[in-house]
Amino acid sequence: MKTDYTPELISELKSFLVERMVDNMSTKDLVAYVTDDLDEFYGKMTDSQFMIEAQNYWDDPLIFDEVVGDIEDYMNCPFSLNRRENESTAD
Repeated sequence: MKTDYTPELISELKSFLVERMVDNMSTKDLVAYVTDDLDEFYGKMTDSQFMIEAQNYWDDPLIFDEVVGDIEDYMNCPFSLNRRENESTAD
C-alpha cells in the first residue's frame, strides 16, 4: 500500500470520506449518531460548563427557567421514564 501521500491529499480524502458516509446514512442513523455525539460531548463537561452551554442555547433567561421548570415537573411525574431507556426498548 502506498504510504507517501501528502497531508493535503489526506485532508481532502478525509473530507470526502466524511461526506460520502453522511450521504449514505439514513435520517435515523444520523439522528442516533448526533445524539450519541452530543451526549458524549456534554457528558465530558463539568456541571457548570454544561449549564453555561444550556443557558447559551436558550438565549432568553426566562425561557431557560421555563425549560428547567418543565423538566423538574416531568421528573416529579409518576409516569416519567428515562428517555434513553425508552429509546432502546422502542426499536
